[in-house]
Amino acid sequence: MTIKQHLFNGYSVAKETLDLYSEMQNLNRAAIKYAADIIKVGMNLSDIKTLCENYLLEHGADSFWYWDVGAFVFAGDETAVSVSGKDYKVTDRTVQENDIITIDLSPQKNNIWGIMQERLYLKMAFYVIKLTK
Repeated sequence: MTIKQHLFNGYSVAKETLDLYSEMQNLNRAAIKYAADIIKVGMNLSDIKTLCENYLLEHGADSFWYWDVGAFVFAGDETAVSVSGKDYKVTDRTVQENDIITIDLSPQKNNIWGIMQERLYLKMAFYVIKLTK
């Protein structure tokens, strides 16, 4: 059996591994879009975290690679705080109008992981999403 290899950041990687990495990154993008569509003023950050993690697991992830947390969710002044995954606890905060919401995702499948962090700006139930890589 021949394994097809590809260069990725200077390393030789099996095509299946590269495909799985792409799958996890695409899952991140889809989860962020999902979150942007469901987040409303008054939602609790814990509920957003749960919804994001359930979405990741229902759409291809088998676990979470960073301290077993699938979604780190911050809002308002919390978005400027840096927290280790080991110490992260979602706060009992509700989303307010004009909040900036940060969602950091860490799904994995077969030990291949993806990572994405996005900031969503909530204004009068409209979302502006700036995708960053």
